[in-house]
Amino acid sequence: MPFTNSPLADPQYVRDLGDGLRLRWSRPEDAEELARLECEVFLNRPADPLNQPLAWHVRELLSGEHPLMGSHDFALVEDTRSSRDRVVACACLWRQFWDYEGARLLVGRPELVVTDPAYRHRGLIRALFGLLHARSEAEGALVQAITGIPYFYRQFGYEYALDLAGYLSFPVVLIPPAPGNEREPVQLRDATLEDLPAIMALYEAHRQRGELAVTTPIGEAWWRYHVLHQQGCRTGEHWHIQVIESESESFLGFLVMPTMRWRSEVPVTHCFEMVSGVDLFQLLPSVLRAILARGQQMPVRRAPAEIDYLRLYLPIEHPIRAALLRLTNCYGEPLAVRSSRSFAWYVRVADLAAFLRRVAPVLERRLAQSPLAGYSGSLSLHFYGHELLLHFQAGSLEAVRQVERAYDYEQAAAAFPPLVFLQLLFGYRSLEELSYAFPDVEVKPTAEMLLQTLFPKRPS
Repeated sequence: MPFTNSPLADPQYVRDLGDGLRLRWSRPEDAEELARLECEVFLNRPADPLNQPLAWHVRELLSGEHPLMGSHDFALVEDTRSSRDRVVACACLWRQFWDYEGARLLVGRPELVVTDPAYRHRGLIRALFGLLHARSEAEGALVQAITGIPYFYRQFGYEYALDLAGYLSFPVVLIPPAPGNEREPVQLRDATLEDLPAIMALYEAHRQRGELAVTTPIGEAWWRYHVLHQQGCRTGEHWHIQVIESESESFLGFLVMPTMRWRSEVPVTHCFEMVSGVDLFQLLPSVLRAILARGQQMPVRRAPAEIDYLRLYLPIEHPIRAALLRLTNCYGEPLAVRSSRSFAWYVRVADLAAFLRRVAPVLERRLAQSPLAGYSGSLSLHFYGHELLLHFQAGSLEAVRQVERAYDYEQAAAAFPPLVFLQLLFGYRSLEELSYAFPDVEVKPTAEMLLQTLFPKRPS
């Protein structure tokens, strides 16, 4: 697509950073050099062997077939003083959609952010993120999101503002064996293209359960790509979609596992859903045994090869997580011995006014379902440097306007440190929690109920 209003987003953009360093967007012929950098630097320890599975993943991302990005979506820095314009830093941009209670949002996701250790502390990541943000915004994305190094991405306007699934660990020795000579009530098998309608329908049904603030719609292209590529894959960055079925081969659900496992744990990531109306307490032990059996067939990315744990990543509010926490062995001991707290997504919203206009129908619906239905008036939100003015008329958000002016307690209904407000906006923390944790969150009593109604705390 043309980027006439955003030169930084254009695939032909090039900038001299000085000292022989050049910033630009990737081309298909950069695949091997990008793969080399990623596999050399993305290591747990410098002495570890090269991360070849990640190198294969980079090649796949640049193949032009991946559903989340194309061959021109790596931003990179190269050293032109080297013999072959060696790439010394890079990051790529994925696209996906989020659903903010019915408002569809395009989201840009920076991924695979890496710098050669010899080139760190030169501002290269900041330069790369300038390109990624420019392209994402030029494409119409109001949100960027990333997971990764603690604190680091706050430097670029990101704040922890959404739950990222924690995990449950199940020691293999505690998983109960199948009783007697009975057949397992469930089994796992590789998903096929014919399974996709049932998988997608179940995922959509569960995505819309309860009062979730933010969910991720997954289009058919993502499911199809991983079904078609899960055989013969050489990277742990692919996902193996497994169908859960009964003895009679009835569809009971699905889960997603990587195509490789790390060390002694078998992970289940992304999705684990089962149809309604089944007895989870009866079936889940069999599912755990099936996951273990599948893990024993998976190639191992790094020793040891023995499996000690199953590790299931599930959102805190997920019904299967609640059931798993109640599973016990014959002695009444819980099968899950370790439960991590939920981590968080970093989220960036550069234009809050545009975001609030986009989700206006959601805010209006929240008002309509509250004692403030039909509200008329203005709400002033100050961010210690600029102010947002929200004007409501008969329950409708008529205007959102940004004003540059100093904080005035008499005028502002509420004040927030700029990034902290994102925690309220995405339902990650309540107004009460933020007021308790941050002394510079100030809310007038007259605005409390309106803010609590517009921005309730909700899981995602």
